[in-house]
Amino acid sequence: MKIQFIIVGWYFDEYPDLIDSLYDLQQNNPEHINIFWSCHREPSLSVKEKFKYKVFPNLGLEDGAYQQALDYLKPSDDTILFLMHDDLIVKNWDFINICIERLQQGYAFIGNGVNYPEETAPNKIYNKEHFPRTVLEVCKPETKHYFEKSGLAYTFRLSFMCTLRGNLRKINDFEVIWETPTEGTPIGPMGNMQQTMLGWKITQYYGPQKMSYLSNTYMDSEWLYECERGKIKDV
Repeated sequence: MKIQFIIVGWYFDEYPDLIDSLYDLQQNNPEHINIFWSCHREPSLSVKEKFKYKVFPNLGLEDGAYQQALDYLKPSDDTILFLMHDDLIVKNWDFINICIERLQQGYAFIGNGVNYPEETAPNKIYNKEHFPRTVLEVCKPETKHYFEKSGLAYTFRLSFMCTLRGNLRKINDFEVIWETPTEGTPIGPMGNMQQTMLGWKITQYYGPQKMSYLSNTYMDSEWLYECERGKIKDV
């Protein structure tokens, strides 16, 4: 069994417990678990000393960081992927075994806390002020057929997601908008659009019945808490 953690690096030493626990996990399971930091800025010394990492161009937010790492690492289709932000608070590392069990049960994608579904349509403007584009304007040519349809996209917060590499490949991977948000504008509109586009592909290809969550609570579960841009939020 091959397990690949891809950690989106931005906060680094602000969450030292995660760094230390990931390092112990890697040291105790060298034959099965690989941990890689996909960074959009220079990582801290502790990350450099303990993990494999690469600084990529700061494009596409976390979707871009995940895709850049996948293209760089080239994991096989049977590799189990744990895609995580570096501001996650891990309460219980048993989430690894639970996610693997759900993959074995036939689920295609697993998230942490349940996320909000989003209505999508070919000509929907996601944010008129900060990101006045439609999905058809930004999607990849090879995935255009997904976005010519309207419907309810079930989604995952991309601070945590588990799947098989091959499951992502079947839907042509992430829908990355290879841009950096304009300075002074919020990143939410672009990030939410990418999140919805990925969720809409998963919803259509696999169906909601193949999408699983560790809890029915937004951002939180018995195993993981997802910070919001490095901050703990009341949910």
